Amino acid sequence: MSKKEDIIEINLEEKIQQNKRNKQNVRKGYQEKRQKIQAFFGDRHRNDDRNPGAIVDITNLHYSVTNDELKELAQQFGKVRKAQVEWDKMGRSLEQGYIEFFYVSDAKKAVESLNNTTIESLPMKAQLRDSTIRRGMFKR
Repeated sequence: MSKKEDIIEINLEEKIQQNKRNKQNVRKGYQEKRQKIQAFFGDRHRNDDRNPGAIVDITNLHYSVTNDELKELAQQFGKVRKAQVEWDKMGRSLEQGYIEFFYVSDAKKAVESLNNTTIESLPMKAQLRDSTIRRGMFKR
């Protein structure tokens, strides 16, 4: 064997080893990323009762209650996505609203605590909205 052939053979072996290392590193990086994603989603869905997207309907609200006050009231029960008081075209309160929680368990706690609670001498009613009913699902 000549010197050139030895160098080419060594370079070829080095390239093969380098490719093997690269494949292992890529595989390892993919596995780490997959584990992080699984840990995130596994933590988020660790309890069947904590499914995302629960809405609590509130009726018989006092006309002076604002969106911010409703959200502040709901945040003591869990993470709130949105709290909305419904208004008519003239800007007057319709004395009803809804609170959208991130998890069903938080919404259930809110319903238990807020139902028949008085605000400004009015007992408000709270109930969990049926998750199968979606607003505007079949609009024409």
